[in-house]
Amino acid sequence: MKRWLGVFVVTACLGVAGWCPVEAKDHAVAKSLARTGLASLGQSSRACAADDLLGYWQLVAFDSSYRFRNPQAPYLFPHQVFHYSHQGGAKSAHSLRPISGDPDQLFEAVPLDMTYRIKGQGRVVLKARAQDETVETWTCRVITQDPAARGEGPTLQRGDLVMTLTGSHGQGLFVRHLRKRAA
Repeated sequence: MKRWLGVFVVTACLGVAGWCPVEAKDHAVAKSLARTGLASLGQSSRACAADDLLGYWQLVAFDSSYRFRNPQAPYLFPHQVFHYSHQGGAKSAHSLRPISGDPDQLFEAVPLDMTYRIKGQGRVVLKARAQDETVETWTCRVITQDPAARGEGPTLQRGDLVMTLTGSHGQGLFVRHLRKRAA
């Protein structure tokens, strides 16, 4: 299992043509996610609401026990940032190098190819803007209190988001730990 820490986003949208499907290894993803402490958030989290998602976010950690078909795909880059707007727009940028500067200026250059909606209890549904087809579904949890340190790995903080990409059968594919980034 590879753990990528300090992941911040910089160049390309979630809907880029380089998006490639993932395929499972013979290990259950739940084993990997439980080791990081991201799967068992318990009483220190709740399902995300629309207001929780708004703003700029940077990747803190990425975890998966899945093997990706294209290890050079932008969604695996170590530096990622995301923007969720009041109008339902979703943008992301991915880079091999740290992303700095004004997020407003950064996302001006990123086309709006994706929209999002919150459905049910913290399900974030991303759709391709042009076709209105669902591209990704994420389960989103917001951290409501600072959990006790759980050993190695990223430390969750109040206000962080833990987003789990779900597969076509509802299984967790990978987890992103996001932290609010100043505008």
